[in-house]
Amino acid sequence: MQIVEPLSESGASEDTIRKLEQELNVELPDDYRRFLAESNGGRPEPSGFVFQTPDGQSSDSLVDWFLTLNPSEDLYTLSEYRMMYQDRTPPLMLPIACDPFGNLVLLDIGARTKGTVCLWDHEQESMGKLTWENISNVAPSFSDFQESLGD
Repeated sequence: MQIVEPLSESGASEDTIRKLEQELNVELPDDYRRFLAESNGGRPEPSGFVFQTPDGQSSDSLVDWFLTLNPSEDLYTLSEYRMMYQDRTPPLMLPIACDPFGNLVLLDIGARTKGTVCLWDHEQESMGKLTWENISNVAPSFSDFQESLGD
C-alpha cells in the first residue's frame, strides 16, 4: 500500500503524535504511530479490504482516506472525525479512516483488544445508544490491515 494522494507534505512530528496521545490518555500502537510519522494520512492504493460482519457474512469496503493530524488540512482530520463521531462510536475506538459510503475504520486504543482495526457501519447504527452490533473486526493490527489492502 502506498499513499497516492497525501493530506500532508510530511509525516506527523513526534510532538504532534504525543499531543494526540495525551488528549486520548493512551499510547497509540507502534505500527499506527509509524504510519502517522511517515505518511500522516491520505488516499491509499490499493485500498480494498474484506471483513466479516457481526452476523458472520463476508463483506468488503475500501479506504477512501486515512485521516491526518495535519492542522492545515480542512477535511479528513483525526480531530474533526473524533468530534463528529464521539457520541456515535464506543469510547477508546479511534477513527483512523473513512470509506466512500459514510463508514469508519476504527482503531481500538483500549476498548476491547488494543490495536485491532474494525469497521463501523453507519447503516447498522442504533440511533440514540452506543452499540458494538455495527462494528466488525477487520484486522488484528494496523500493520495487518495495511497488508490486507488490495484492489
